[in-house]
Amino acid sequence: MNGIGLDCGTATVKLVMLSQKGELLWFKSCAHHGAAVQTVQLLLGELLQADRNACGYPVMLTGSAGDRLSDACPGLSTLGDIPAIHRGIRLLAPEVKSAIEIGSQSARFLTELDRGTPPRFAVNEHCAGGTGSFFEDQMSRLGLRIEDYSELVAKAHSIPRLSGRCAVFAKTDIIHRQQEGVPTPDILLGLCYAMVRNYKAVIVRGLSVEKPVALCGGVGYNAGVLRAIRDVFGLTEEELILPKNFLYAGAAGAALAAQEAGTCSMGELLASLCGQDSNTEDRLHRRQPLGPDPKVFVSDPPVSGHIPPQGCALGIDVGSTSTDLVLTDPFGELVDFQYLRTAGDPEAAVRKGLENIRSRFGQIPLLAVGVTGSGRERIGRLIGADAVRDEITAQARSAIHCMPKADTVFEIGGQDSKYISLQNGQVADFQMNKICAAGTGSFVEEQAARMNIPLKDFGRLALTAKAPVELGERCTVFIETAIQSAQAQGATQAEVAAGLCQSIVRNYLHKVVGSKPVGHHIVLQGGVAYNPGIVAAFRQEFGDRLTVSPCFSISGAYGAALLALESTKGPSRFHGFDRQPEEEVALSAEVQRNIAFYQRGPQLLLEGYDPTPVSGRKTVGVPFALMIHKFFPMANAFFRQLGFNVLLSPPTNEEIIRLSQQTAQAETCYPVKLIHGHMAWLVERGVDYIFLPSIHTMRHETSKVEHNYGCVYMQTAPQLAARALRLAERGIELLNPVFDLDFGQEAMASAMLGLGKQLGIPKLRCLPALMAGAQAVRRHTAAVERQGRELLSSLNPEDKVLVLITRNYGLSDPVLNMGIPRLLLERGHKVITLSHLPAHDLDLSADYPNLYWPFGQHILSGAKLVAHHPNLYAVYLTNHGCGPDTMLSYLFRKEMGEKPYLHIEVDEHFSPVGVITRIEAFLQSLESRSSQPLPDHFKLTAVEHCSTKVVDTPESNHGPLYVLDLPPFTTYLRKYAEMVWNVETHPMPLGGTSLVLGRGETSSKEYLPFPALLGGILNAAEKESDSFQMLIPSTQGAEADGQYPWAVEAVLANRGLGRVTLVSPELETLPEHVPDPDLLFRAVLTGDLILCAPPEQRSALSPDDIPDWDSLNALASQIGSIPVKSQPLAAVGEPLTLFALNDGVLETLEQQGRSLYRAPLSEYLWFLWRDSGSVTAASWTEQMAELGRLLRERSSFSKDPEGMRTAADQLLPRFAGANGRYRLAKARELGRTSAGVLTLAPRYENTDTVLDMTGALDGTSHFHLAMDSDWDESSWSRLNSFLYYYLK
Repeated sequence: MNGIGLDCGTATVKLVMLSQKGELLWFKSCAHHGAAVQTVQLLLGELLQADRNACGYPVMLTGSAGDRLSDACPGLSTLGDIPAIHRGIRLLAPEVKSAIEIGSQSARFLTELDRGTPPRFAVNEHCAGGTGSFFEDQMSRLGLRIEDYSELVAKAHSIPRLSGRCAVFAKTDIIHRQQEGVPTPDILLGLCYAMVRNYKAVIVRGLSVEKPVALCGGVGYNAGVLRAIRDVFGLTEEELILPKNFLYAGAAGAALAAQEAGTCSMGELLASLCGQDSNTEDRLHRRQPLGPDPKVFVSDPPVSGHIPPQGCALGIDVGSTSTDLVLTDPFGELVDFQYLRTAGDPEAAVRKGLENIRSRFGQIPLLAVGVTGSGRERIGRLIGADAVRDEITAQARSAIHCMPKADTVFEIGGQDSKYISLQNGQVADFQMNKICAAGTGSFVEEQAARMNIPLKDFGRLALTAKAPVELGERCTVFIETAIQSAQAQGATQAEVAAGLCQSIVRNYLHKVVGSKPVGHHIVLQGGVAYNPGIVAAFRQEFGDRLTVSPCFSISGAYGAALLALESTKGPSRFHGFDRQPEEEVALSAEVQRNIAFYQRGPQLLLEGYDPTPVSGRKTVGVPFALMIHKFFPMANAFFRQLGFNVLLSPPTNEEIIRLSQQTAQAETCYPVKLIHGHMAWLVERGVDYIFLPSIHTMRHETSKVEHNYGCVYMQTAPQLAARALRLAERGIELLNPVFDLDFGQEAMASAMLGLGKQLGIPKLRCLPALMAGAQAVRRHTAAVERQGRELLSSLNPEDKVLVLITRNYGLSDPVLNMGIPRLLLERGHKVITLSHLPAHDLDLSADYPNLYWPFGQHILSGAKLVAHHPNLYAVYLTNHGCGPDTMLSYLFRKEMGEKPYLHIEVDEHFSPVGVITRIEAFLQSLESRSSQPLPDHFKLTAVEHCSTKVVDTPESNHGPLYVLDLPPFTTYLRKYAEMVWNVETHPMPLGGTSLVLGRGETSSKEYLPFPALLGGILNAAEKESDSFQMLIPSTQGAEADGQYPWAVEAVLANRGLGRVTLVSPELETLPEHVPDPDLLFRAVLTGDLILCAPPEQRSALSPDDIPDWDSLNALASQIGSIPVKSQPLAAVGEPLTLFALNDGVLETLEQQGRSLYRAPLSEYLWFLWRDSGSVTAASWTEQMAELGRLLRERSSFSKDPEGMRTAADQLLPRFAGANGRYRLAKARELGRTSAGVLTLAPRYENTDTVLDMTGALDGTSHFHLAMDSDWDESSWSRLNSFLYYYLK
């Protein structure tokens, strides 16, 4: 019998009818614009017209947006995306061994297709950065049709570098490339390469690309993508196959399955859809409607249209999506304005605007001309502008003119969002979105187009929704997925439009405004105010405190005109495009001296280095990355003395970045990603060895922390990059000493001598080399200190000085510092770095007793010094995707207090436009702050210390103690606390409404447990009017989780919640420091035993109190006697994610009848304690193993716990961070006894990335769940594909 396959994806529906011989008899694809059910009905009707017998053919559903179809027709069987694609590709191209499938919102890779075994596969999660919609959005930006893409890229002559990590970063890069004059075809080809490199790094990662490879999905129509895939994956024309009907692989696979499985017929499906009950259960989260409010409807500002005799001022705002021109009279009243599309050519837009003015008004005298916006510098030079100002200053000036009482400005443009705080008519503080278009006007346009709603109707449609859907408030590409999910579940376009308006506003308030103060006179500016839905969402938050500026749509240009009027004395310099553009002003001699002085720092590092090779010697390659910026003098002298050539890779450049994008296999922070490029550069030069140390610990003299850990990447990056680059296979040996500098210089000496042994060099020969290395380090350190003293002594006490604060490699690397030092110096400012300050002299133990990152100690010490000195101002650089930075940012903000500072997040985007805007706005805001004379006897290091109020033990007189709600552990942990500390306890739920409160305080890629914990505390604070305590255990490092209590403390202090006491005992030292540790361990064991029982019996088996050991044994024996019906699935992960913050996924799997092993929390803690040397924990080993034996087939405990630690020593030796050693070893162990392993972690967790990059689970059937409280249908589709293969 023929079979019918229905592929209901996020953007399109594809329908296939397959003959018994596997021939495609009928097929069609149709975009559904969120109306998937109606589109399916339409296609089924067309098929029925083509073949009247089709009603009797069986139908199988696949795709991530088919929930409504399954709900409407319970008899309709479904097939996961991966099995469907797998089967479809085997039908369409049986010769292929791997497949690349890229759809609108999805990207998948399958390999080992020819082995008769389940394929290995990887799928994108919620980010659409490497999918088809990435191209749709960029073409929309450029005002081009997606159908013309292939024709355009054929005209390309170069491949410019663009960001492929994120679609919204790519937009920023596109704008900058356009302003450089790069042709559109070249930009489009650059996008193809950026997306494919990102796909390879993020999705393919370490999976083998077996040839030939099939390409499926809509991007197969894009010739640029085909070219990029061949180049990036190294495939010939014959090795990349585009199967006939490649668009229908998933639908064809579903049709094949329909012929074999019991499923409903097409006639039954049609009948079910036609008779669908509109009152089906609503599973969507809803929000309050926007409500009618006449103040949300705004119109263009009135203009006089009259040119005064003395002339006008002209303001021009050259933005990413629009270019605005404004004419005002000499008093600032509006005469005329234009709103033009930039369309990637700012010069053409301005020329058109000026021509429009001439054609309407003739030649008019111009009193002053001001330019602002992202293209201001170039346009300002071309036309001879009198004032070229950053957007922050221009927006503020416009707001003050329109509303003199304004104290806050919200501005949302096409690409940028801005928050401005005003005091006495001056910019006091500001914030911009992090080089990302999340929640900006361009996103609204793209979604309106995707939903097929005219932009002008979008806001009015939103106002009609009675129950807007909750879409979240994260990155725009994640919100796109939420939109598709809501539409798949039946949300109307009006409900989605309203939810989107609310989501964009909350995203702006939480990610841009954050904890900054919002006043009582808020002015809303920017083109989004044309959208009454967004205005209504803002007024829903602020009521009458918020007013839309009468000049909202042209506020930047209006402000530029006003600023030009104020600054111009005498005739205007404006000459339009009639003359040669003005040459850039030459830098003054003083500025040139300052730049030369600053550049001496990096030059000092290379003193004594000669890259000229000596014939006959082997070469040690040194990647110019991470701690090499500190240790290169030592490495250079050491290896030279031993008779090796030394080759240092160049400072990061375009070639290094290209190699990084080609070879990196995970989404790490940018500094770690660049290691791959530096190593790859050395590989291409044929080095024999690559030297890069791992930093396990590194103690500063004043540190009192027990372990001063390098971050989890510092500990592992050299080995992981070497694995990704297959150095050993290429005959290149990695020289990777582990520096444990908690133990002083002797430890480094020991590590380097061990390197000599690895090289086969006797110790007696190594000792002189070691001395030479030590002397080189001392010489370099002394030179840097001399330079610092020289620089500081040259400053006048009243000089306002900018201090660059970040890690040493962030200061030195020209890409990681984004050219910021030079940008500041060129603008005439004096710049020093953190290394020039005596930050190492400070003892932070009272403020941050557990700050285990040495770089963190240095950064916060620098913050204290800058905050203390009246004339120092901080420029703080952080790295996108860096776990430690997510926490340090809260502590840095706390240290700076009311003092303004500039915070810039660095990533691989190319464009400096946003950085320049932030710099200029910050410098402009400093102009209103006068220099202060230093007090008598001022001492820079006499900083103010604020002792933490975080304690390690609760007190009975500080109110009730809230304990994390981790069922079934909660009951027993509360009983333990009540018994040993004599306190009243309450459970603190994680997630739900409290998570929204926590998200409101976060602004970066914080791991999910942090906003969950913070939100739980804020929720409790709303309910508790008196003092209370919150139990948040910390760790000794090296992940972000150990700093949660101090970041939470900073937020609570900012909100005036001093009545909350944070109780934070260290997990590693619990057995030696808490009362009755045996009782605590038994409390945790009780929860683990209950979870080993079937879900329906857990309540009855749960004891009322914490059992003694005999009772625990009896309980284990009772549970062990219950038969296991099927081979269990195992789950291992970060504890809060594993036991609470997993969106109910594990509970749902159990409700579906699947047996589940959870890695025991007690064993997790035992392993952590044993790694920390706990003798007490060692005494529990046999008792814990006995419980496992009594549980028999229901046991998730290790039979040999100490053997598991030995296995961890092989997999991840000496690693510190989030108990990663246990998680990896446990997943491997459970993989041998279960049907498959689920690994759970918060999205963005650095440790999780490290564990994946080790490849230790490559031979284990495992599936990863990256949790961020956004699990949806597409997530289930990915998981069900895994279960299809491994739990049949």
